[in-house]
Amino acid sequence: MADQTKKARLQAPGGSWESLKKIIRAYHAVADNESPTVEDVAKVAGLQRPVVSGNNNFLRSAGILQENANKLTPVGDRLATGLGINNPSLVDSAIREIVRSQEGLAYLVNLLKARSTMPVEAFRGEIVMIIGLDPDSRNLQFLKAILDMLQEGRIVNVENDEIHYKGTYVGDMSGRADTIPKRDPLKVDGISKSPSIPGSHTVPISLGVGRLVTIELPDDWTPSRDLPKLLKMLELALSDQEAPGEPR
Repeated sequence: MADQTKKARLQAPGGSWESLKKIIRAYHAVADNESPTVEDVAKVAGLQRPVVSGNNNFLRSAGILQENANKLTPVGDRLATGLGINNPSLVDSAIREIVRSQEGLAYLVNLLKARSTMPVEAFRGEIVMIIGLDPDSRNLQFLKAILDMLQEGRIVNVENDEIHYKGTYVGDMSGRADTIPKRDPLKVDGISKSPSIPGSHTVPISLGVGRLVTIELPDDWTPSRDLPKLLKMLELALSDQEAPGEPR
């Protein structure tokens, strides 16, 4: 059954991520029932029965709900537990496993991983193609639930109509759980604040895999005025430097 879950085509959610979390917690709450019904889950979740049944296909295709029973899978149980005790680390771990195991979700994350950043609308279009929705499908309005789930798993970040791959928490999708880095006390909203120059900030520039340089900019940085001068000064400062290990 596990292999069937991994190969299942991703289905569209039938509600928001907040509704999905209520349903997942409700399935966990009725887990001791021998044969829980959708009606049982709806009552516990405080939702109407059609809302629960409308999300079951997504939950099953994502490997959160068992294929032939109204019970959570092991990873679904971990996710429900993490949500219930408000443990972000447990939630992150469960969502990352769900993504690795679900072919459609893994494709979406790997696509974003390759591009680093995409417009939200373009990413949403990829979701539509994977799920196979038509322009008139009512489930189109609920695709944001997938983005919200990936955000809660700290796999992606959505900002200014763009979705960014955070990368640190998913690794190469091989199933290896990467170590979560310690929070940098000098970093606020993704910008590193310099302890030595008040108001300054550093901009990371990637030169390739594993090659990152940072440039510290003053608070009054003006691109049109300062960029040409910065490029010239970098050329003068670095052009005569020898590469590490290069013979004199």
